[in-house]
Amino acid sequence: MKRKLLYASILVLVAVMLALPNYIAKMPYILNVFILAFYMTTMSMAWNLLGGMTGQNSIGHACFMGIGAYTSVLCVVKFGMNPWASLPIAIIVTAGITALVFSQCFILRGPYFTLVTIAFAEAVRQVILNWDFAGKAIGLGMPYVRGNSWLLFSFRDKTIYYYIAFVMMVLVYALMKYIDNSKLGFALKTIREDEDVAAAIGIRPLKYKVIAVVISASVSAVAGFFYACYYRYIDPNIMLQSASVELVLPAIIGGSAFVEGPLIGGILMVSLSEYLRNTFGGILPGINLILYAVVLIVVIRFRPTGILGFFDRRGRE
Repeated sequence: MKRKLLYASILVLVAVMLALPNYIAKMPYILNVFILAFYMTTMSMAWNLLGGMTGQNSIGHACFMGIGAYTSVLCVVKFGMNPWASLPIAIIVTAGITALVFSQCFILRGPYFTLVTIAFAEAVRQVILNWDFAGKAIGLGMPYVRGNSWLLFSFRDKTIYYYIAFVMMVLVYALMKYIDNSKLGFALKTIREDEDVAAAIGIRPLKYKVIAVVISASVSAVAGFFYACYYRYIDPNIMLQSASVELVLPAIIGGSAFVEGPLIGGILMVSLSEYLRNTFGGILPGINLILYAVVLIVVIRFRPTGILGFFDRRGRE
């Protein structure tokens, strides 16, 4: 019964999200908040594939997004490519670097693997900070385009970005749901529960962990491409460790054991966080971070399985 209520709530939420721009089209800030929420939710779902479903806790996903964003922008700015043509290159480069590096790091478990992801993200950020071709600390800007252009992925109307971000989030959710119900998902969750048992029954942990990190990084690259095209400017700060932590929190608060966890946690928490920062930021700077901290403490103390733990019997254990 609770499951049916959950799915009904998601359908209602989708309907509201589709209709919302008709009422807030003349409120650019509110549109921006929802676009950011959809982007953050997409990134949180990408993290959840590796962290929640596979049990490999990464604090470097902002780096995956940054590699995708920088690859895309460099293709456009330095080589004159069309933004759409740069997207598959960004995915291939991000997935390739990730597979190459992490295939050698998955022998590490627990906090040691987490430390590797932090080190990798900071190493990539330092390379960008000192690389003239990538703009160093100044960053890079996408070419200015007048009006709305699907060909150049540039729109003055934020409503278009809203729907693109929403579709991106829904498609990534559908991908994660498919993986969750597939043999791949079964293998990843078995590795999460007990890697030695998984190996004993014929599942090759290294193979499946590499597959998980490649898919996760590829989705992050797509989100990075969207971020670059939306903001039209990137710099190395998009790969800060604090940005990676922000991507993890929605999944943990929503319920990292559930595919819907990042979806629920991201939309609720990011929207509320941005609203509080805009409304009360001048009175109490950092109130959005205080909100995250308070909610995270409450969830960990009273419902470790997250908000969606209320909809599943396992949440009572």
